[in-house]
Amino acid sequence: MTETVRAVMLDPDWFGDVESERAHFERLLGSSVVVDAVDCTDAEIPDAVGAADLLLSHDTGVSAESMDATGCSVVSRYATGIDGIDVEAATDRGVRVTRVPTYCNDEVGMHAVSLALALVRGLPTYDAAAADGRWHWADAMPIRAVSELTFGLLAFGNKGRSAGEKALALGFDVCAYDPYVDDGDIEAAGVRPVGFEALLAEADVLSIHAPLTDETADMIDADAIDALDDDAIVVNTGRGRVVDEGALLDALRGDRLRGAGLDVLRAEPPNPENPLLDREDVIVTPHAAWYSTRTAEKLRRLGTETAVAAYRGDAVEGLVNPEALDR
Repeated sequence: MTETVRAVMLDPDWFGDVESERAHFERLLGSSVVVDAVDCTDAEIPDAVGAADLLLSHDTGVSAESMDATGCSVVSRYATGIDGIDVEAATDRGVRVTRVPTYCNDEVGMHAVSLALALVRGLPTYDAAAADGRWHWADAMPIRAVSELTFGLLAFGNKGRSAGEKALALGFDVCAYDPYVDDGDIEAAGVRPVGFEALLAEADVLSIHAPLTDETADMIDADAIDALDDDAIVVNTGRGRVVDEGALLDALRGDRLRGAGLDVLRAEPPNPENPLLDREDVIVTPHAAWYSTRTAEKLRRLGTETAVAAYRGDAVEGLVNPEALDR
């Protein structure tokens, strides 16, 4: 550790400034900390950042080369996912990688269910009809009662569990596929554990909460979408690359889905020409499921506190690779 600790936020425009982070770092480390803002990509880090003890990121990736160039000891992701951070390389170098795993469970669960309900109830269709001067309940028919529908969860982690709780409270039948969670834990939450094929066959709403891994990339492909009911809804608040957007678009164009609610896309921000942005049966939100006024400040505080704890060598919750502490 150096006498003066330097922390660098790699994508400061995400929140608009680094003043909250700076205040939290100074509270935890005193006047010996310097917090800089350097807006750059992973490829630009070696030339743009210089020496740094902590690299802070909302969504900028951090490669082995960037770790070596900066000599950092902590890479802190101010989010739940750690996409783009080379955790294996970090562990080899003794670099601690942190994240904030549970700060927005309620918001993401609520957002997923809200997207689903809006499409179940035909709200985009009714809104467009009213704007065009039409005023008839039949414009969005058929609309089935929620109590007749199955809300299927792809992954039953913190966010999937939150969405499941809310869907159950509204009267949905809820099932979940997650090979990494014991069936008993799923059942204890009032949710039916199912296999992947059964999830697709039964889900009237397929709500995706899976992280992006080699296993989940393009998991919802053309075959998976074809296995859904023609009146099904796809909701994605997980990661954009879990869904094959081309296959999803083909299904929507062919009236083989009722609609899609997408908080995440394969490219963010999306190309303005992305045809999913201009469809009445698709609701797109700007990776905002995490957000509330409560979670915005909570994320900035917890992200900093977790980073400082890892910097000090503590095995804190949110430390992705505790084995790096022994390097």
